[in-house]
Amino acid sequence: MKNSVLAVLVSLFALAGCSSLKPESFSSTTPVIDPIKFFGGHTHSAGVIESRSGQPSERITTQTTGVFANGILSMEQDLHSEDSQPTHRTFKLKIIDAHHVDATGSDVVGTAHGELYGNYFTWRFRMKVANKGLVHHVNMTQHMYLMPDGKTLIIRSVIRKFGIIVKEITEQFHKDD
Repeated sequence: MKNSVLAVLVSLFALAGCSSLKPESFSSTTPVIDPIKFFGGHTHSAGVIESRSGQPSERITTQTTGVFANGILSMEQDLHSEDSQPTHRTFKLKIIDAHHVDATGSDVVGTAHGELYGNYFTWRFRMKVANKGLVHHVNMTQHMYLMPDGKTLIIRSVIRKFGIIVKEITEQFHKDD
C-alpha cells in the first residue's frame, strides 16, 4: 500500500512538472503579438476579478491610449472597478529585442520584464496596491494571448502575496480601429 501511494505521488509531481509550457513553446503560433502595434492607439477591456477561492468578486473595465515615440510606448489607462474609485495608471513599454520587453508604470515597483513568442506575451512584476489607506506590494504575473482576429487579447493575471494567490483576473482587451 505504501509503495502504491508513493508511486501515485511521484507520478503526480512528475506530471505537474511537465504540464507547464515555456514561452518558447508559442514560437510558431499566429498571429504574432506586437505590443507596440496592439496597445498603440486605443484599446478597451472588460473582465472579472476572482477572490482567492476562485469566486467572481467584481467586474472591471479599462480604457487605454498608447502613443509610440522615441522607441517607447507611453500608455495612459483608466481602470474602473465596481468596488472602488476609478484609477488612472501610466506605463512606459520598451521592446528590448525580438523576445524581450521591459516596462515601468505608476503602480509597478521597479521594472516589469516580459517575453514575447508567437501570439503569447508574459511578464512578471511587483505592483503597488492601495487598500484601506495602506500601500502593499504584491507579485503580478500576466499571460496574454492574441486571438486569431488580431484585435482581441485575452489576459490572465495572477496576484500573489507571500507566494499565495490572493486574486486572479481574466480580461478581454479589444483593439479599436
